[in-house]
Amino acid sequence: MPFCFALLPGPEPTIVSVLDEKPKRVTDDELARVRNVRMHPSVGFVVDRYDEDWSRLAYVQGRGIARMIEAGDPMHSGALAALRDKYPQYRTMMLENRGMIAIAALRLRSWRGDGQPF
Repeated sequence: MPFCFALLPGPEPTIVSVLDEKPKRVTDDELARVRNVRMHPSVGFVVDRYDEDWSRLAYVQGRGIARMIEAGDPMHSGALAALRDKYPQYRTMMLENRGMIAIAALRLRSWRGDGQPF
């Protein structure tokens, strides 16, 4: 499932993603991704760069441990600032009280079609 995310740097880098205001058919607690994080916190994701020139293909595969963070969590305000910095559309959304998914204990692997390191 595609998701918008930001990377929080630091001694333990963390990926964060907010449950934003886009229309949904169910409440945030009923979203499949929220239920999955709560039941199975070991998660994986891929960030890729596609190009018609396959020598320019690249991806980073991440694995980590996810948890839900709510407003009031010490990480929430910094995570929201990072997401708003990356995604201008989040600047006009009321996200201060929205839940977020945080992925820590990251293990990353990368690949590029041209064989060069990232």
